[in-house]
Amino acid sequence: MSGEKFNLAVVVDDDVVYLDTVALMLRAIGFKQIKTYENGLDAIEAIENDRPDLVISDWDMPIMTGIDLLMCVRDDPDLVTVPFILNTGHLEQARRTEAIRRGVTEFLAKPFGFKDIKAIVLRAMDQVDEADREEVFAAKRAS
Repeated sequence: MSGEKFNLAVVVDDDVVYLDTVALMLRAIGFKQIKTYENGLDAIEAIENDRPDLVISDWDMPIMTGIDLLMCVRDDPDLVTVPFILNTGHLEQARRTEAIRRGVTEFLAKPFGFKDIKAIVLRAMDQVDEADREEVFAAKRAS
């Protein structure tokens, strides 16, 4: 998928500067539209209605955490294949294991630069084809 234009990305973080920065980076990667939200609760309706090509969410947020948002997305059969990147400064093994079990596609460690986010976004978009991804997430949900 590298080099292709992507349609919609949803970015969720309680830091407005972060939202603006990531939106600029995603435009440079090739996303046509980026919707930003300051918490998962505000984002979930847009994700359910718009079925974005990608979701990037901070883990630690008020109202609804990134892991809670991930669980909502993975519980929706229409969204199970949407690549989901969790962004965090805390990548302890227990957190990584929980996120993997819940169906995260990739992690983006803070702080990061443009090369980091580009590599992770492109890898998330290319990781597995849709049929394989659906099978993988179905197995994760069953465990």
